[in-house]
Amino acid sequence: MKKKVTTAARSAAVEQRSKNLSTNDAGVSAGQHDGGGRALDIAAPKNAKHLNRRWLILIPVIMFIYIIAYMDRVNIGFGLTQIREALQMNASQAGLASGIFFIGYLILQIPGGYFAQKWSAKKVVAVLMLLWGLCAVAEGLVHSYEQLLWVRFLLGVFEGGVQPALMVMINRWFSLSEKTRANSLFIMHNPIATIITGPFAGLLLSFGDWRMLFIIQGLLPFLGIAIWWILSADIPQDAAWAQPEEVKLIDAKRAAEEPAPVQTSWKEAVYSPYTWILGLLGFLVWFGFYGLQMWLPTLLKESFTSDWEVGLVSVIPPVVTAIAIYANGRGADRDHRYNLRVAVPLILGGIVLACSTFVTADMRWLIVAIYSVAVACQLSFFGSYWTINSILLSPAAVGTGFGIINGVGNFGGFLGPYVGGWITDVTGSLPLATAIFGSAVVAAGLIALALTKAVRRELEKRAAASEE
Repeated sequence: MKKKVTTAARSAAVEQRSKNLSTNDAGVSAGQHDGGGRALDIAAPKNAKHLNRRWLILIPVIMFIYIIAYMDRVNIGFGLTQIREALQMNASQAGLASGIFFIGYLILQIPGGYFAQKWSAKKVVAVLMLLWGLCAVAEGLVHSYEQLLWVRFLLGVFEGGVQPALMVMINRWFSLSEKTRANSLFIMHNPIATIITGPFAGLLLSFGDWRMLFIIQGLLPFLGIAIWWILSADIPQDAAWAQPEEVKLIDAKRAAEEPAPVQTSWKEAVYSPYTWILGLLGFLVWFGFYGLQMWLPTLLKESFTSDWEVGLVSVIPPVVTAIAIYANGRGADRDHRYNLRVAVPLILGGIVLACSTFVTADMRWLIVAIYSVAVACQLSFFGSYWTINSILLSPAAVGTGFGIINGVGNFGGFLGPYVGGWITDVTGSLPLATAIFGSAVVAAGLIALALTKAVRRELEKRAAASEE
């Protein structure tokens, strides 16, 4: 008869295994086994820094890749004034040229995740980087509005498959007790990219024009491919820089905390209700947080006019966000309260967003504080959210499921601007639109809370399986 595992016992078991398998401990405790039931013999020295190379090499490389992607995605905004004049575009055409990226972005979400799991995340990302680099450079060579539309659309297509592939790789390299921190460090690319993209684009535009901006930043993926190919690996055993002790440690931690890997199945992902529930959660988040762009940035520009003030203010939200991302991810790996660490930022962020239109331009530093909190909430849920995804999806459904979840979520980001504009045009009420967006984010937080029992149940199953 199988022994029933209580929540308290599960938490104690997870905590004890985390202690036994910590990279700062002597190694795997006696009795740990790999997925095939073979005993693992690890005798790693205490405080061995070479057991942390996945944190010092793989995670920075993944962040670097996505910082480049972020730059190539948003740089059109910095050169848009020059582009409109050169290509004779009106405001509507400029909006479509910027937004069509996100239409293309949806296309390879599912294939990207599926082929990353079935074939190779390393190869999928490398191929997509090559193709998006070509499109990014081509943006600087277009001579008509129609050409720009096609290039931006294709740029979105090729960038769209990258994130699901990267999430598959992170899922293979990090155990459950490490996964939230790894996912949080991945999303750290956003505040870092936000800080460096503006000054970098401004520097290029000061020495050249929009074509130089696109071409030079479009060449970065080719540099990224070389770094990626040398330093990334689908599994720890394939990484030349990973010491045997670290590979054994990763295998042991994953064997103790994760289900055994199986052949990928797109049907299992499509038929799993959790795929669509988690996709809906992501949809509501990215749909709702579009409201951040409707009001608060405008207030910041109205409230701060001098160059030094604008420079200071632009740095504060990304710094606060980076701290929140790391703290929430680190905390989740310690207390395993993944659902709560998704729900709290979303509910708080939704309330702040819904109430933001009551703030006026003369409340200068309150605006900065509110905007910083809202952006921090927008991104700090990410690490625990993707950990929940990896818990509730079966191993066979991970690749395709990650693609579906990410695709549905990004569709919310694409739909938000149109719904926001429609509500404002029909009702003439910006507060109403912002309240709707804020309510969507709060609803996403409530969905996270509703999934608490499902996550706990799955963790208890894993704890029971590891004790058999």
